[in-house]
Amino acid sequence: MKKTALMLSLLLLAAFPALGFEKVQNLTLTADGLKKLEITAGAGSLTVSGRDGLAAIEVKARIAVSGVSEKEMEDWIKTHVELELRKAGDAGVLVGEIHSRGLSSLFEGDARIDLTVFVPKSLGLRIDDGSGEMVVEDIKADVRIKDGSGAIRVGKVTGNLWIDDGSGEIAVDGIEGNVDIIDGSGGLEVRNVTGDVSIDDGSGGITLLKVGGTVTIDDGSGHLEIDDVGKDVHLRHKGSGSVDITNVRGKVIR
Repeated sequence: MKKTALMLSLLLLAAFPALGFEKVQNLTLTADGLKKLEITAGAGSLTVSGRDGLAAIEVKARIAVSGVSEKEMEDWIKTHVELELRKAGDAGVLVGEIHSRGLSSLFEGDARIDLTVFVPKSLGLRIDDGSGEMVVEDIKADVRIKDGSGAIRVGKVTGNLWIDDGSGEIAVDGIEGNVDIIDGSGGLEVRNVTGDVSIDDGSGGITLLKVGGTVTIDDGSGHLEIDDVGKDVHLRHKGSGSVDITNVRGKVIR
């Protein structure tokens, strides 16, 4: 029985060769009257950058699929890809996701949408991301990120930052506001924050350097390094891993 199943799998692979194709689509939405951009993204990378003087949201979407030919690509996109940029009240809404459609998904192979987004710097961000690397930079508003997996890098944000992450490395640098992070696993590094930093971490090393406010950490496991904190440091819980705390101008409360 197992031999028959193996032979069938080999025949199917021969019948559906590993082809691949990609297509780029561009979307634009005027930012007049908008206060924030809400992004829902599936598999693929996501880069969001703020720009001075920009009057619109500009999106470049690269759709890459293995298992289809150039001839089949258009029909595949119509059937499986949800890609739109629209206005909803005072928010812009960007959706970039790939959906399976029954048995045809057996032959789809890998598919992803890589999104590159340029926004006015003053536009707030609400991001719900499935998997893939993420970069957010140069934003003068609050940023909220919910992420399944993949590395996250956030830099140069004038506003509060909130991250709820399942797994993957997180690097935060240059936040003029408060930082609140819930992290399942993966290394975490936070630098140059003017406000408070709160971290609830499952596993992975944590490095905090130059925080102007209070630091509060609930940590499961991994090395913990804290240096240059303007106020108090609260360690609510510390599992396994070494702890190195220096240059705290307030109290260290364990």
